[in-house]
Amino acid sequence: MKRLFAIPFLLVSFIFSKVNAQKADHHFGSITLQPTIAYLKSSNGDKRMVRLVFKDGKNFNDAEAQIAFNGQTETIKIPADKNGTDNMEIGLPGAPVTVATQATLTLHVDGQTYVARCIVEPARNNWHMYILPHSHVDIGYTNVQAKVLKLHMDNIDESIELAKKTADYPKEAQYKWTTEAIWVVDNYLKQADEAKKARFWDAVKKGWINLDGAYGNINTSMTDSRQLMKMFAMSQKLAKQHGLEIHTMFQGDVPGASWGLAAQSEQTGIKYFLSGPNASDRIGNLAKWQDKPFYWLSPSGKQKLLFWQCQPYSIGYALKGDKIPNFFTMEDPKPYYTGHPSDNFLNPYLFDYLGGLEQSKFPYNMSILTWAMSDNAPIDPELPDAVKAWNERYASPKLIITSTKQFFADFEASYKDKIPNFTGDYTEYWTDGVSSAACETALSRKTSDQLKQADAIWAIRNKAGYPVADFDETWKNLLLYNEHTWGAYNSTDDPDNDKVKSEWAVKKGYVLHAKGLTDTITAKVLAAAATKPNAVDVYNTLSWPRTDVVYVPATLSKAGDLVKTDAGVKVPSQRLSTGELAFIAADVPEFGKRTYTINAGKAYVQGVSKITGGSLSNGLYAINVDKQSGNISRIIKTQNGKSITLVDTTGFNKYLYMPGDSLQKLQTSSAASISVKEKGPLVVSLIAKSAAYGTNGITREIRLVSGIDKVELINTIDKKAIRSKESVHFAFPFKVPGAQVRYNIPWGSMTAEADQLPNANRNWYTMQRWVDVSNNSFGVTWSSPDAPLFEIGKITTADLLGGLHHAPQWINFTPQSSTLYSWVMNNLWHTNFRAEQEEGPATFHYIFQAHANDYDSFGANKTGLNNHQPLVVAAASTDGKGKLFFKITGSNLYVEEIKPADDGNGVIAQLVNSGTQESQITVSPQTVPAIKIWESDLNEEKRTPLSNSFTIPAKGVLTVRIEK
Repeated sequence: MKRLFAIPFLLVSFIFSKVNAQKADHHFGSITLQPTIAYLKSSNGDKRMVRLVFKDGKNFNDAEAQIAFNGQTETIKIPADKNGTDNMEIGLPGAPVTVATQATLTLHVDGQTYVARCIVEPARNNWHMYILPHSHVDIGYTNVQAKVLKLHMDNIDESIELAKKTADYPKEAQYKWTTEAIWVVDNYLKQADEAKKARFWDAVKKGWINLDGAYGNINTSMTDSRQLMKMFAMSQKLAKQHGLEIHTMFQGDVPGASWGLAAQSEQTGIKYFLSGPNASDRIGNLAKWQDKPFYWLSPSGKQKLLFWQCQPYSIGYALKGDKIPNFFTMEDPKPYYTGHPSDNFLNPYLFDYLGGLEQSKFPYNMSILTWAMSDNAPIDPELPDAVKAWNERYASPKLIITSTKQFFADFEASYKDKIPNFTGDYTEYWTDGVSSAACETALSRKTSDQLKQADAIWAIRNKAGYPVADFDETWKNLLLYNEHTWGAYNSTDDPDNDKVKSEWAVKKGYVLHAKGLTDTITAKVLAAAATKPNAVDVYNTLSWPRTDVVYVPATLSKAGDLVKTDAGVKVPSQRLSTGELAFIAADVPEFGKRTYTINAGKAYVQGVSKITGGSLSNGLYAINVDKQSGNISRIIKTQNGKSITLVDTTGFNKYLYMPGDSLQKLQTSSAASISVKEKGPLVVSLIAKSAAYGTNGITREIRLVSGIDKVELINTIDKKAIRSKESVHFAFPFKVPGAQVRYNIPWGSMTAEADQLPNANRNWYTMQRWVDVSNNSFGVTWSSPDAPLFEIGKITTADLLGGLHHAPQWINFTPQSSTLYSWVMNNLWHTNFRAEQEEGPATFHYIFQAHANDYDSFGANKTGLNNHQPLVVAAASTDGKGKLFFKITGSNLYVEEIKPADDGNGVIAQLVNSGTQESQITVSPQTVPAIKIWESDLNEEKRTPLSNSFTIPAKGVLTVRIEK
């Protein structure tokens, strides 16, 4: 985020200052001659242009100049100007040059002679500069969300009127408006009457209003795969309803983006991505990607997205901001007329910018700039007149008011075969701020997982009445939580301000509303007309059979502690100190359920989990806890007669508190008190309670379950609300020599460093479901359903206070290491994000599993999904429904999402081949004699019929529709 009214905070390296104005009685002291890439129109043909600049004052009197260039000399009369002239544009005589040529200007004024020279390099005479009018959509930041929404909806109406007024202008100057976020359009249409809706869609079809696909400016690395696809659901729905095609997205402000956008392009229909990032605020090395368009190939290499990162979106405000009101201070800002459209426009900025492209051998004759008057600002009503006047004066560069769609269509038509192909993740920079609200971020992640499980259970149960609108509303609220605006521009300077509090309440409300809706949806899908007394159903929402522990609430297990299968076979169980009844649910079928009865009597005691002093084990893992610190000091896994030491240090799961941003002042917990919570033999857990800086104390629980291949850590921080700058980490120094680090991103996985684009963020990373550290013989897959941010090898987030404009702290290489740091809390930002964590407890779960082999992508994804989508327990239904009507099999295949089709006919499944080879997929009938299969998309269309057996390319993604 940014404070647009603070010029040094903005576009410092992009602003080209004019000569300081002097008093009217003070003449200039000297002159300079500046070459430009521009060509002036004249009656004698187009002429290459230079700028005569008066230094240390202005010229007020009549003057005469001779300009000598290319073997010709012309005389120029300069009239007196009572207001003074600080620069003058001059057309050079003769034809355009093909080699560097010197120009000499001799100026005669007030009886004195001045001489200036410059070297004019060859420059193309057919530059086309596309100008995209928009207002950056921050859902909040400048004002409360309701005020922001009203402004953007008013902009639509204002833009339609301006487009109508300029319909007779030359086509390049005819006004167009880009709404930027479908959030604006969604709400506009909800509040519009039928006449207003008709007017809106007429403007869209005329090209006056232009729709790009994204719901908002989202932190795409924070969204899981389903959310990332749902980001475009509303735009594609509207496009389908109105006979349109929306293939573009424009993202403003946010630096970086998830590689998953390329992976899903076929399903969403989004083929073009224009990024207009922040100018300098915490963007690392991102500026090096400006004006270097490329086809962004998906991990499979089979899909691509044409990506262009243009100059920062704030250029319009940087150039014109001192001539318009400070819209941040206005409750109801309106379009503002300066009366001088061509002043504070693109001259001379554009000449220098394109001159830089010429020098860098830019291979294209077109580029694009966005034009916004600040965040959440009214339109610039003078843009059409400024463009019209510009094109009347200059032959090149020619200005074109554009849409994202028009620009990409023109660019691709001209240069399709000259655009390079690149692969890799454009790892985001701004995800660090989300941990300023650690509890809400954790809730958002868990709610998304729960919602996907509700979808799967709805399909498994084949239940009628699928609540499409409720699901859509929930996904929308989860997206709004991951939208890049988290609070007010003065959130850290004035955190007790009423508007600051109001904006955060709305932001927090998105995730709370999503959680409430998800709980309601879950209750609906698990509800049964009749239930079996003293019995529970255990649902598996994933595409492989599972054996795991389940925890039955006390309300569902009142009959006793003895658990049996529906065939009457006893299963190991244990009543826990929480009142829950734990038992092992074995071989729960993929996308199916098993039923168990809860019976009177004692638990069937079976298991090898035990606790001795500060040690605990479960037959697979043996863990030692340091009694003084509460940290884990040793973990050994023994399986098939082979032992692997995973941890051999006193600092594992260590609490680290960094006051300010100083690594030298790092603090940790102290005075640990160790106690037993669960004694086994099925479930064992130890509790370490400690005093800790920045808290009222921390609690770390270590839990093992007999025979279950995982270690679970549950860390709870009773946080103090502290407004001074701080960070909180937990350290996980695994002992895996020569490890490589891979992690889960939307729609796939990647290797840190190797699979990143140059100039992407390497200071921290954002995982979806897992991180894997492996060498060529063993490794560990580690998950946190709550905390997405991690660092590799060392804490690299020290010295990260404030805006960090072009700071040297941004690293450009990540050495591989098996030490991970979970970055759970911080308030290092200076704007937008929260000034402090809310007072009270915040819990972070960590689950990991060692594997006695090298890295396996499918195994890592399987582990991550198991950790994020635990087996679901509900009162047992008597309806017998608990199995899909089909079965999906295939090597290295996982199902990212499965749900009933919105129209009630069939099931939609999103399939991912996690392997490095093409995978043969089989979809076979299970409860019906025959099925039909189609390749599908975000709109759940029947695109292409598929046979029961088809292939997915390596690392490929495919959506299918399956009907009886």
